[in-house]
Amino acid sequence: MYNTPFVVRRFWKTKNLRIVNLLGLALLFACILVSYTYVKRELSFDKFYSKADRIVRMTVSYDGQQADGRIYGTNFNQILQSVSEIEDGLKLSKINTAILTLNEKKQVVTDIYFSSENLFEILDIPLLEGDRKTAFKSPGSVVISEKQANQLFGKTDIVGEKIELSGRRFNNMTCSISGVFKDMPDNTHFHTDIIVQETDFDSLFFYAYLLVGKGQNYSELEKKISDVFLKENPQRPSAKISLMPMTDIHLKSHVLREMEPNGNIFYVYLIIGANVLLFIIVMFNLWLNASVIFSYNKRYYQLLRFNGASSMVVAKDEFQVVFGLAVIGGLMGKLISAFVADYFSISFNFISIGEEIILTLLFLLVTAFISLLPILSNISSTYFFNDCIDLKAARFSFSNVKYMLVIQYSIVIFIIIVTIGINNQIMLIKNTQVGGTDTNILVLEEQPTEVISNYSTLRNELLKHTEIESVTGAMQLPGSAVRDMIGVSIDGKEQTYIPVLVIGEDFFSFYGIKLVAGTLFPPLKLTLKEEEELVFKRMDENIFSNIKEDVILNSKALQVFGFASAEEAIGKEIKIEHGSLDFTQSAVVLGVVEDFTYTSVYEDAIPMIILQRNMFMNCFMIRFAPEQETQAMQTLNAVWGKINPDYPINYKFLSDTYNAVYKNELNAGKVIKFFSVLCLIITILGLIVFMTFMIKTRTKEIGIRKVNGATNQEIVVMLNVSLLRWIILSICIAIPTAWFIIDKWLESFAYKTELHWWMFIGASIFVSLISLIAVSFQSWKAAKINPVKSVKSN
Repeated sequence: MYNTPFVVRRFWKTKNLRIVNLLGLALLFACILVSYTYVKRELSFDKFYSKADRIVRMTVSYDGQQADGRIYGTNFNQILQSVSEIEDGLKLSKINTAILTLNEKKQVVTDIYFSSENLFEILDIPLLEGDRKTAFKSPGSVVISEKQANQLFGKTDIVGEKIELSGRRFNNMTCSISGVFKDMPDNTHFHTDIIVQETDFDSLFFYAYLLVGKGQNYSELEKKISDVFLKENPQRPSAKISLMPMTDIHLKSHVLREMEPNGNIFYVYLIIGANVLLFIIVMFNLWLNASVIFSYNKRYYQLLRFNGASSMVVAKDEFQVVFGLAVIGGLMGKLISAFVADYFSISFNFISIGEEIILTLLFLLVTAFISLLPILSNISSTYFFNDCIDLKAARFSFSNVKYMLVIQYSIVIFIIIVTIGINNQIMLIKNTQVGGTDTNILVLEEQPTEVISNYSTLRNELLKHTEIESVTGAMQLPGSAVRDMIGVSIDGKEQTYIPVLVIGEDFFSFYGIKLVAGTLFPPLKLTLKEEEELVFKRMDENIFSNIKEDVILNSKALQVFGFASAEEAIGKEIKIEHGSLDFTQSAVVLGVVEDFTYTSVYEDAIPMIILQRNMFMNCFMIRFAPEQETQAMQTLNAVWGKINPDYPINYKFLSDTYNAVYKNELNAGKVIKFFSVLCLIITILGLIVFMTFMIKTRTKEIGIRKVNGATNQEIVVMLNVSLLRWIILSICIAIPTAWFIIDKWLESFAYKTELHWWMFIGASIFVSLISLIAVSFQSWKAAKINPVKSVKSN
């Protein structure tokens, strides 16, 4: 029978130790619940598709570069026909931004997909309305999500309704809704509300999925596909085909132009590892405090045994206290988990009641076992014969816990060093990316053709307002891959293909990109209409303009063209070739700028040739004047409504773009900070309470030393010296371990923070000082006790 009054008395008798244990258990259980939910979600991506175990995504990389997630051209069809192990293939092309028109009302839609007609044969996406066998049989068919259907029509029974779609990357089209699919679940690697049936992918970049036979060896299959691809593309001998199971894309894909930001398997390991470290610290404190309490209560148990009580009575008494502690800790942990989950934006939808019950039972079982371990292992010491009676409380030996103390402090120092390393890398990312530290840059992603044609007017109108500091444009936003290539030849040498970035006026000053040599672009001389006429003439009649265009190189491009210095490149005439950019083949190198990170820090700076045009201003970027964001936003909305009344504005801050690109790194920073704080607090609290009991058992020793002339300072040093010795040993273990882990993590980045010596020494000194201050306070109180009282104490 559970004796509540007895449990309360026993709890209160050693309340400091019990409260530390209770706090640790509550925080541990909260972290276990949240972390289990997160890990389960991350590992569940795309596994709900019935054919998920046979679907792989194919990518192609060239010259050892990071692969683009998409492929281009007709080779995919040839591969499907030539490799017998492939049963079918799915093509998905992503359109970042489009305009949806219904009843003459327009709205911006993002992340729509064009799909081959076999979508529902490969991915069993549930349809709420329509027939999955016929939904994609007619060209121009479109299926939309339940959420989109309710937003547009207020209902889902809408098969046969018409919507209009328009965008820069496709011709205006009137689509017939052939189905409504259930909103895509959170745990899939791509999400959309609109999927359009498409038959012609020859001129589109698309994501290529293969449905293969069961039990295929992917390495062998990659080789077979590579043979077919190289046969069709002998001019690209460096091409490498890679296959990735669809269920691995979310955690293991590192391609450029991914459908959407993925997770990372490293951060799953990080979460699991952080929980293991926290578990060790909490359970160590639980065991340590239970050992201290057992030692403190040993005389009581001996008296019980002397009066005939069995060993089970000893275990039962302590079990009641432990069980109550574990239950209260679990309940508190459940409450705290709601706040922890909210802090990390984690939903409990992925954990069932049954799983939660199992986790709770395991938590109670482990807690009870660790708490009772000191009692069970020392139960014989509570029994004695008449010839060896000892009713004094046993002194608890510090040497019994020194190894666990070393492990605990190694963990705390390790996790603080890793925290500093991750934070330093995040700061490097912000300082390396163009505009990474700016909070007042607004970006408008890929715009419709009609809006692009009004860019110059929009820019000029915005710059009339003082709250708008600067406006520029580019063919794509920062943070995405620059992989559009242009052929360049100099002095009649063999043509070299190099990535091209098309920008608008004031781009370099907008981002503070410095000039190395030469000059920056002058204001544009041609209008958009004049540029378009020249391009159409070039494409339709193959007639080039005699205009000499200015180009700018980045420093990395100097190596590609063999220039010894930036000054040597200035004034050089070059010949450019591109299907839609080269209305003139003659260009002159006007300037050279420093390398700048426009893509991401996952890849090194790439050589680039930079053109300034009115055309291809697909994305707009606006810098607000400091502390005038509200007024600037009002101005932008008013000017936009005046110039583009038929097209809703859709914008976000550049910082939000980077937050999406580096979501995993930012989350890792939050996670590691959270766990480092928890580990440090629990460790220090446990140490303070433990040292209080340790000092109490040595009160008489302290008194005798003072009687014999020891000073207060000498007493404090005596009580601290053993602790300091073990902290130093912990530092020796933690530093090399932390260095190894951070160094391995940084391998995925082209730009890496330096592992400065101070981050290792600083973390070690910080933990040492906090610990010594906490212990010294207890030691000083003990040293000031009247030695007469100390000697009289039992």
